[in-house]
Amino acid sequence: MSDIDVLKKIAANHHVSSQRQHLMLCTAGLCSSPELAQDSWSYLKARIKELKLMDVESGVLRSKVGCLRVCKQGPIMVSYPDGTWYHSCSPEVIEKILQEHVIKGVPVEEYIFAKGDLGAS
Repeated sequence: MSDIDVLKKIAANHHVSSQRQHLMLCTAGLCSSPELAQDSWSYLKARIKELKLMDVESGVLRSKVGCLRVCKQGPIMVSYPDGTWYHSCSPEVIEKILQEHVIKGVPVEEYIFAKGDLGAS
């Protein structure tokens, strides 16, 4: 199996081509404590799995990133492709974002500091 075939298999296993939303969470620990960043990441992974949001029908992908270059009031999380940027993403805030933005489609205004559609035009 070629490297490209392996990549295609991994992408298929993660339903990459059918994703409707991608959540990227900063875990570098520069804008928050490293412990909070790791707790938030662990919480995001667990809740997305518990809520079955990674299923093909739900179409949510999550990624741990080192730094989103906005190093203030973290952890920072961005939702793609809508380009909604959230600050202070503790497990409690992440739960609110999952319930309101991801499930109901209503962004959580009190934690948004920037917006801008990141999708292809």
